[in-house]
Amino acid sequence: MTNNNVVATLKKVLKVKKITYKTLADELAMSESGVKKLLTGKDISLTRMEQIARLLGLSLADLFQLADEAEVKNVRLSPKQESALFENNLLFRIYWFLAVEEKPLDVIKKLEKISADQLQKNLLKLETLDLIKIGKNQRIVSVHKGLFRWASDGPLVKKLNHEWSENTLKKVLNQKNSNDSLHRLSYLRLSEKSKNQFYDRLNELVNEFARLSQREKNRFADRDLTPISSLIAVANSGFI
Repeated sequence: MTNNNVVATLKKVLKVKKITYKTLADELAMSESGVKKLLTGKDISLTRMEQIARLLGLSLADLFQLADEAEVKNVRLSPKQESALFENNLLFRIYWFLAVEEKPLDVIKKLEKISADQLQKNLLKLETLDLIKIGKNQRIVSVHKGLFRWASDGPLVKKLNHEWSENTLKKVLNQKNSNDSLHRLSYLRLSEKSKNQFYDRLNELVNEFARLSQREKNRFADRDLTPISSLIAVANSGFI
């Protein structure tokens, strides 16, 4: 991939995320004219690419559009982090909107119907927990970037798995328009080898579209993306 393609990708992500050259200049401790020159030239260094990518919440792999080769990372929250998010629902929701949905602060404040002071207090809590970093001009960067899933047997993840799975299934079963949902209930009898292949294929499919989701959220405006909740559950038993 040439530097021209990298620069074009950077510009597109900056536009989608509504980050101005002035904001980027402040974060990089550069002049605005210096940033403009950097993003119009052909000699941008790997170090600068990595700095800008990090500010955008991307890895170099994402920037080089090699997300197809990236793995979905398992992130294990510390007991302190998980306890704080489990006990404080507002704190968890703000973290979710920031880390997963990447919503702007003004949107989060509106969704949660909280004051700027309340939002700031929760942001400081998240930074203290080492879940986010607060940069200049309130630029928020999540510590966990790219594709990740929480790996834990603690109370938070157990609660989310139970409640979100139940809610997702209810939404699907109560959906009036079948074009807006997908529901398949199947009974299979497979050898151990075929059963393992089935599990592997399902995991591969989910990871494939997780990578696609990661690419598309950096290429399209939020209004052009449809939020989708996916639930896959396979039990090693019959229905009765």
